[in-house]
Amino acid sequence: MGIFRPAERPLAVRMRPTSFEEFLGQRHLFTPGGVIDSLLRSQVPVSLILYGPPGTGKTTLALLIAKELRMYFVYVNAATSNVKELRHILSSARERFSAGQRTLLFVDEIQRFNATQQEVLLPFVEEGSVALVGASVENPTFVLIPALVSRSIVVELKRLSEEEIVEGLRRALADKQRGIRDEVRVEDSALGKIARFSDGDMRKAYNLLELVCAGRKVVRPEDVEKVVGRKVVYYDRKADQHYDTISSFIKAMRRGDEESATYWLVKMLGAGEDPRFIARRMIIFAAEDVGMADPQGLVVAVSAYQALQVVGLPEAELNLMHACVYLSRAPKSREVKEIIDQRKEEIEKDITRTPDKFFTG
Repeated sequence: MGIFRPAERPLAVRMRPTSFEEFLGQRHLFTPGGVIDSLLRSQVPVSLILYGPPGTGKTTLALLIAKELRMYFVYVNAATSNVKELRHILSSARERFSAGQRTLLFVDEIQRFNATQQEVLLPFVEEGSVALVGASVENPTFVLIPALVSRSIVVELKRLSEEEIVEGLRRALADKQRGIRDEVRVEDSALGKIARFSDGDMRKAYNLLELVCAGRKVVRPEDVEKVVGRKVVYYDRKADQHYDTISSFIKAMRRGDEESATYWLVKMLGAGEDPRFIARRMIIFAAEDVGMADPQGLVVAVSAYQALQVVGLPEAELNLMHACVYLSRAPKSREVKEIIDQRKEEIEKDITRTPDKFFTG
């Protein structure tokens, strides 16, 4: 068993890359002409809004940019900051700017700033005394004021692939100074298991590796399963994951991809999505996309919603899946939607029709 180190920093912190060469994933940012490549070539700091899932390198990217461009780095967490603190930080940054020193202000969870706090940033970002790098798990166009978004470059970070996660885990096992210091052998299949459980989150992967290695000489896949149990799916019912997943679900049914449609349905249900929301979207889909090609599709979708109301989960998963499979296999026709659009266009153009006269007798 390893020695207890009460002051030890978490493995994810110790393994934080110290150079762009060590940075894992996000290769689309480093390709020639990409955001980071252009930034480093120009050596001109610009304001960035980094958004993407947790553990994808947003904080690390900000630190490395500041290091590469020799900027003074200031960290702020929007959840705990206030206008008074922000004004003090920005005033100090302006003084450094007058003395020839640029400041990179990293605002973690920037979506938590209210409109007033965001507006405080504007003049400093505008004049260039501060290069703002904001981090958010939500799409900034939904949560930030337009004036701040327009003064920044929005950069999306993606989940790391399983291969990239495994590479990071191997580095931690090989680096005895920053990584896992105890002598432990982790089987390749166990590394793959950790990567799958991590769902593209490098921080989560490091935390899990550190936990499963504690007190073990050999780590096998079953050891990982004992520690983790059931995989927790990354999903935010109010952010991009909510909209992206339901969109993928609808598109899969539209193209008749039953395998993908059922996958997205199970993922949404497992992640805690409101099943009524899913059922309502299937009712809309049945009318809009299946339409007159198979009018029975609407009956099936409405029945699934009613069954959900009567039975509830988890049993109603069967009813929702029934509707999903039926709608995926059904022929498609948008004729009804096209008729509605055509009639609306006629009315918009003031194309009038004379009402029929009613005759009696």
